[in-house]
Amino acid sequence: MTEAWSLTYLQRLYRRSAIFDWRMRQQPRPTPTHWKARDPWRGKANLGQPLVSGDHPLEHDGPDWHRFRWLRDMREFGGSQARTISRRVVMDWVIRNSRWSNAHWHPDIMADRLKTMVLLWGWYGESASLSQQQSLIASMAVQLHCLEKDWDGLASADARVNALSGIILTSLFLDPDADAGTHAATLGEEISNLVLGDGCHVSRRPDQHLGLLQMLIETRGAMTASLGWIGEAGTAHHKSIEDSLSLIEDTIIRMGSVGRMWRHVDGTLMAIRGSASADLDMAEQILAQAGPEGKVTHHAADSGFIRIASGRSVLMMNAAPPSWGASKSLAWGADHDAGALAIEFSNGQNRIIINAGPIDGDDNPALRQALASTAAHSTLTLDDTNSADISDGGSRQAQGSETESGPAEGGTLAVASHDGYEPTHALTHTRRIFLATGGYDLRGEDQLTYTGGPGSIPTEAVVRFHLHPKITPILSLKGDVTLRLPGSAAPWAFRSDGARVSVEDSIIMGPEGVEKTRAITLTVETATIRQHGEQSIRWGLRRVAKK
Repeated sequence: MTEAWSLTYLQRLYRRSAIFDWRMRQQPRPTPTHWKARDPWRGKANLGQPLVSGDHPLEHDGPDWHRFRWLRDMREFGGSQARTISRRVVMDWVIRNSRWSNAHWHPDIMADRLKTMVLLWGWYGESASLSQQQSLIASMAVQLHCLEKDWDGLASADARVNALSGIILTSLFLDPDADAGTHAATLGEEISNLVLGDGCHVSRRPDQHLGLLQMLIETRGAMTASLGWIGEAGTAHHKSIEDSLSLIEDTIIRMGSVGRMWRHVDGTLMAIRGSASADLDMAEQILAQAGPEGKVTHHAADSGFIRIASGRSVLMMNAAPPSWGASKSLAWGADHDAGALAIEFSNGQNRIIINAGPIDGDDNPALRQALASTAAHSTLTLDDTNSADISDGGSRQAQGSETESGPAEGGTLAVASHDGYEPTHALTHTRRIFLATGGYDLRGEDQLTYTGGPGSIPTEAVVRFHLHPKITPILSLKGDVTLRLPGSAAPWAFRSDGARVSVEDSIIMGPEGVEKTRAITLTVETATIRQHGEQSIRWGLRRVAKK
C-alpha cells in the first residue's frame, strides 16, 4: 500500500521541468568505502528464481517493484548471474527514472528503495564498475535530496518514520561526515507518538507494529555502524548519535517484547486486526533482533492484551484497551475493534482455539465485515450485536477496565471487562480465565452485569470458540465436546455449566485464503438478567490423559 501524499498540479508541473532537474543536481561524490552497515534481512530464494529466469522487474509497474525489495530475493537465490542481473536492472531503473515522477518518486516508495540500495550495496554495488558506481551514487544523492524535501508531507506517521529512516541511512552512506543527529531527533519525536507506554504500536495491529520495528532495527544498525567512523567519542556529533540510539534501542526492546506476546509456539500470530497481513518469516527475523528472545510482555495495560503461558500451553486475550489507550489509538486513525475479550489457546505446535482473522482491503467488503464482527472472534456476542460499531464513522467502541493478570492458587488468573454493550443493552462483559500450572487445564467464566442504565433487554448471549481446522470436535449426547488433535497428540475435553452446547460450521482466514472449520458455541437466554443483575457462563478445557 502506498501511503497518502500529494502535490498540487503546479508543483507536479514544476518537478517535471528542466529547472527542477538542474536544482536537484548534486556534486559528484566518492565511492563510499567507509560503509560497514549490514543488511539485517534475508530474502526468499523462491521469489528470486523467476527473476533470474527472465521475469524482468521493470516489466511490472507496481509500487513494490520500485521499492527494490526484490533485490533481497535475488541475493538469497545466489550466484553471479543473480548479482549481474540485479545490477543491470537497477542501472536500467536509474536510466529510465532519471527525472522525477509522481509515482516512482513518492517519498514512501523512495525511502524503501534508498534503504534497500544502501543496505545491499556490498552485494550488487561494490563489484560494479567505477562508472556504474558513480551513476548509482549520483541517483541516490538526487533521490535523497528530493526525499528531504518531501518526507514531512506524508500523512502517516509510520510513513514519516520510514522516510526519516531512509534519509538517515542514505546520508550516512553517501557522506561519512553526515550529521544524522537532527533527523534522528525528529525520528524520536515521531516514535513517541506511535508507541504506547507498554510498547505496543498505537494501532494495536501486528502488521503496523512489526513494520515500525523493522524500520527502527534498520536505523539502529546504520547508526551503530556510523559510530565507528564519525569521529572521537565525546564529540557533539558522536553524542547526538548515541542519545538517539539509546531511545531507539529502548523502543525496540519494548516493542519486541509486545511482538512476542502475540506469538504462538508454532510462530503464528494471534488472529487480530492486521495479523493476516504480517509476513511470518519476516516477523521471525524482526523479533529475533528486537531485544532478548526470552523477554515477553504478559500484560500490556495500555493497549489491552494479556498472555498466560505454562508448560507448552499459551493463552492470549484481546482484553480491549482502557480509555486512554483507546483514545490514542482512535486519534491515530485505528478502526474500532469488535473482538473485545477474544482469546486464543495453543498447546505446543497445536493451535486449538483461534479467531477467524480479520482482513483488510476492499476486494470483498462483505467478507471483511463478517470477519471483523464479534461473532468471528472467540468471545461473547449479545443478540448478534457487535461489541463495537465497526461501520464507517461508527462511534461506539469497547473500552477495557478492571484488567489484571497474575499468580493464583494452582496457576495463573486473568480478569478483564469491557463496556461495549453498555450503550446498547446496559451490560458489561467480564471474562475470567484460569490456566493451571503445567498448562493442561483451562477454565473460564463469562459474566454479564446489568449497570442499571437504559437500553434493549437482551434475549440471548452466545460464547463462541472457533477451532483450528486441524482440530476435530465430537459432541456427546451429554453436551461435552472431545477435541481430537492431529497425529498422536492427546485429545482435549471441553465442557460447560449452564449453557446449551453445540458445534457449528465456521470459517477462518488461513494462509491461502478462507478455510472451513468448526466452532463450539455456548448459548444462554438472558431475558431475565435485569431481575438477577448478572448472569454467568462457565466452561473448561482439559487435556485427556492417554490410556
